[in-house]
Amino acid sequence: MNMANYVETQRFHCSNAAGRDYIVIEQARAPRFAPNPRVVDYVTEDGDVAERLDDQSFLLLISNEIIHVS
Repeated sequence: MNMANYVETQRFHCSNAAGRDYIVIEQARAPRFAPNPRVVDYVTEDGDVAERLDDQSFLLLISNEIIHVS
């Protein structure tokens, strides 16, 4: 899927247990490409794919590292 089909909806400032900072970007599929329900993906500014675990946590899929919203 082309990234042009997504719109940025929110950014989260996060950090890991060692104190490294991350920015996680929430991207929703543009309305014309996604009928309800809304499709949302998460990616860091560095391009790592993330999965939202709960309101305060994300899992970085490549490194299997949990980061927390700060």
